[in-house]
Amino acid sequence: METLMRLILECLYCLLALCACGFFVFMIYTDIKKDQRDEEMDRRREKREEEYHRKRMESIQK
Repeated sequence: METLMRLILECLYCLLALCACGFFVFMIYTDIKKDQRDEEMDRRREKREEEYHRKRMESIQK
């Protein structure tokens, strides 16, 4: 009976460790995705700013 309880306890420890590892992997994944999203937003903003500047320069030159 005691060995069964120790086996169950060890299984619970393993599950806890797996959950903790999964949590850290999830946090890293979301951080990477956030960085990718931020980079894409920066590229789009720069493109809009360049377009705005180009149109403004065209209107000034006319």
